[in-house]
Amino acid sequence: MTEVTGDLVPTTTFDGWAYVRTPSLLFASLTVGGAGVRLRRNRWAQTRAGRAVKMQVEGRSYRYQATSGGTKNHALIRDGVEIRTQHHGRGKAKKVTFTITGAATPTDVALAAVMVGVDTRNLTRNGAIRSVFSRSLTWLD
Repeated sequence: MTEVTGDLVPTTTFDGWAYVRTPSLLFASLTVGGAGVRLRRNRWAQTRAGRAVKMQVEGRSYRYQATSGGTKNHALIRDGVEIRTQHHGRGKAKKVTFTITGAATPTDVALAAVMVGVDTRNLTRNGAIRSVFSRSLTWLD
């Protein structure tokens, strides 16, 4: 499970099947401020925007998608706001940079922060293909 808490942000948790160490999008559940959020995505879509995780939180529509070919750059997008995340470093030196465009709310920041702790390899074309093969081989055991 990945969780974001704080005085100024709603408690936000993400839980899913932990294929490696972090929760994945498979069997995922997201709660924001105690309310469950329905996650939707088209895992077979051809574009990054098509494979994005879509959600409705507090009456706002969000999209979380990969922004480059790798699995380290993502964006949480809603009307007028975009929060980009970029992973740097390895191991204990691992860091994440947030770049916010527009007037973001605490909920926007909490959603972007919680999604950083999620295995989102499926949002890239190569990651989606690898996931299909890995899961197929796992289910054969």
